[in-house]
Amino acid sequence: MTKEEIAKLISRPAIIFEVGGFKPIDDIKSSWIGKVLVAMDGENWPISNGQPMIPLCQINLTNLPYKPENLKDIEFITIFIDSKKIPFEDEPNGDKWCLRAYKNINELMSVSQPDIDSPIKPFQLKAKLVENDYPCREDCPIKIPEEYKEDYYDLFETKPGIKLGGWPKLIQSEIFWAPLNQHPANPEYFFQIDCIDKANWYWGDSRIGYFGRGTKEDKRDEWTFTWQCY
Repeated sequence: MTKEEIAKLISRPAIIFEVGGFKPIDDIKSSWIGKVLVAMDGENWPISNGQPMIPLCQINLTNLPYKPENLKDIEFITIFIDSKKIPFEDEPNGDKWCLRAYKNINELMSVSQPDIDSPIKPFQLKAKLVENDYPCREDCPIKIPEEYKEDYYDLFETKPGIKLGGWPKLIQSEIFWAPLNQHPANPEYFFQIDCIDKANWYWGDSRIGYFGRGTKEDKRDEWTFTWQCY
């Protein structure tokens, strides 16, 4: 098997978000890191440990050049995080982290952010299509021939950054809620947020945060989160 044949078998498209460096558009429903500007009418700002959560990001999925299959019915996502503690990997949505997924962007309205001491420097995000994102070796769905194992990461790059779709850039091993771990929702990765120097956002010691969505029919709206670090 040639490296071109391997690449064709394992590659996935992805969206990489550029962080600032361009003229922002005047639209409260644009994508941001460090801001959440919209919510459903009557929806309260999420609270954790008695304090408002930090707005981590909002992502508009309606105008992307690519959308993962497991998000075809979702038009907008907002993510919040505890202001003091990074959540543990097994904590459910709403406990130290909160992901809200909306199926109709037209139902979203402007929301006022509470007075929060957030470390994140807000930047608008611009989507860029990456046609070929490759899995880390732990995630690779096929057996890699011996002649390519040593140079695998030079041949098949897994993109870092704020990424929708593609493959998760792993630090330690497969994500804990991968199918073999028998999570009741059988989640599938769809989104990662790396440490972003420009936005002053750090999970901790070179961590990456990953978000997944349930794939079982009765758990499609169950969202999962975990992180890895060096």
